[in-house]
Amino acid sequence: MSNWYETYHFPKEVLEQADSIQNCINSLKDDIAKIRDAGKDVQEIHLLGSGDCYFISLAAAEAFKKLAGIQAVAFEAYDYYLNKPAVSSKTMVILFSSSGKSLYVLKSKDYAAEKEAITIGVTNHADSPLGTSCTIPLVTTATGVSKTFPSKTTTSVLALYYQLAVEMGVQRGTISEHEGQRLSEELAVTVPEMIHRIYKEEHQKLMEASQAYLEARNYVFVGSGPSRSSALVGAAKIVETSRGQVTFCNAEEYMHLFGFAVKSPDVVVVIGNNISNHRENQVVEYAQNQRARVLVIGGVDTLNPNIDTIHVAPYLRSLSPWGVTLASMVVLHLFASELSHKSYKNPDAPHDVDLKHVINLLYTGPVAGWQVD
Repeated sequence: MSNWYETYHFPKEVLEQADSIQNCINSLKDDIAKIRDAGKDVQEIHLLGSGDCYFISLAAAEAFKKLAGIQAVAFEAYDYYLNKPAVSSKTMVILFSSSGKSLYVLKSKDYAAEKEAITIGVTNHADSPLGTSCTIPLVTTATGVSKTFPSKTTTSVLALYYQLAVEMGVQRGTISEHEGQRLSEELAVTVPEMIHRIYKEEHQKLMEASQAYLEARNYVFVGSGPSRSSALVGAAKIVETSRGQVTFCNAEEYMHLFGFAVKSPDVVVVIGNNISNHRENQVVEYAQNQRARVLVIGGVDTLNPNIDTIHVAPYLRSLSPWGVTLASMVVLHLFASELSHKSYKNPDAPHDVDLKHVINLLYTGPVAGWQVD
């Protein structure tokens, strides 16, 4: 590994994700079971947060609907507070803030508590305002304190959401015990193994892709179904670590709208979802015809390979739609890390933004791990 992985926190934490996911699932089994039992009679789940915490809620909501048969909706925390959706004692509200100090996550928690909802506070800090005031805290200390933009906390919490959906599904009889065991093993064993394989086999390809796709006019991330969350997270990492211009959409939206604006200076990142690759294959073909540079991740077919198209980790097609979101996020984190490296950017903090001022606006107190002068 280069000094890049010793100097900065973001690239180091990207390489810790396999262990973080495994440690969280194994160490928080009792906590997940407690939340599962507390929610045995809930009729609706609301998941909310900001940034990555919101992005992964979109995929998690799909898992709760599909696996547990529960109506589930993802909300950005500020929108949730503004809209104040209907909440009752039959609602479970899952609020995610790594610091436990995100202003509108806390305000949303207060609203949900007033309506007698079950509130689950997902945070790295048990003593934070979120950790100490919710019905049940889910403290993700197994990931370790993050000192940079999120990567390992994002994927670890999404894995926990999936595990909770699996267990609620088995409890409610919407999936069999056998299917539940298979999905749990994928989350705790197969996905971490796949991530280690990504580190070993795809890192060099992503270094080459970052060099070939350097300083693009726009990075367009395309993901559908649960993989829409991967597209959002991938786009966020480019903004955070390289301050690049990004767009994100699903494959249908790309075909109907966003593809019209794509040209040769752009990069289109197409992410497989392991449900259908029909539109994804078409996005690749369309982007190639527009002379864009294309990065293909997972189970998407590249029918016309060329020098401007790089396909990584095609073996991810063996995972479930839930497992592939986790693994593809790791690919996207690696890509962002290498792009930042090639761009000579600090991936931990933007040099041209008063980060201390922004943090003071966003949070109710200092953020542990992110020491800003």
